[in-house]
Amino acid sequence: MFSGDYTSFEEAARNAVGYDDPNAGIAAATRLAAMIAGTNPVEIDGRFQQVHSALCIVRERLQKQRISVLDFGGGSGNYYFRLKDYFPEDSLDWTVVETPNMVQACAPIGSSHVAYLTDIPDGQQYDVAVVSGTLQYLPEAYGWLERIMSAAKWVILTRLPVREALNDKFMVQTVPSHIHNGSMPIAMFSESKMRTAIETCGRIEQTWLVALDEGSLAAVGAKPLGFLIQTRKIGLL
Repeated sequence: MFSGDYTSFEEAARNAVGYDDPNAGIAAATRLAAMIAGTNPVEIDGRFQQVHSALCIVRERLQKQRISVLDFGGGSGNYYFRLKDYFPEDSLDWTVVETPNMVQACAPIGSSHVAYLTDIPDGQQYDVAVVSGTLQYLPEAYGWLERIMSAAKWVILTRLPVREALNDKFMVQTVPSHIHNGSMPIAMFSESKMRTAIETCGRIEQTWLVALDEGSLAAVGAKPLGFLIQTRKIGLL
């Protein structure tokens, strides 16, 4: 799934199709429609269980019945549709921020449940941001991390590939054909560098290994981690 060793994210991007690909949106919308219609079984694997647990901690710590969730890079909104039945009714106010192609494809199907946007609204504050398997595909990833953390009291940053190295590594990831045909640049982050970036804007409350992603990353010397982060927005640091 991973190839190349590029000097920068931009160089890797020149050798990939890119994430904002119409095929990705069409494929996600097809899966979303099947999930809502009940024709595709809703699977709750370990990755979703980890996010569910982190969301439960956030609700408990905030002492709120209804929490606002910014799902940054959330695709079709599948985290919401998989997890909503495990929370009390109307306890999740869910907003997905995605590429224009993804929003155009998925909003007509899922917008009665989820708000779909192409950017984080200026001045909008959320109780928690979920960033799952997303940050590594973004140019200027550390700048995006800072912006996301400034928009939420808590951040669930998960499925993040990190490695024991001083510097980030840039590669191209080819998407499995059963999902859609495409490729995108990806960063394998320096774990120490990423932890330092997180701790400039918040405090790491919990860390976990995303075991189901471990096998694909082991071949390139990386491991998938998750972080529950309390940001400085909460005023307790």
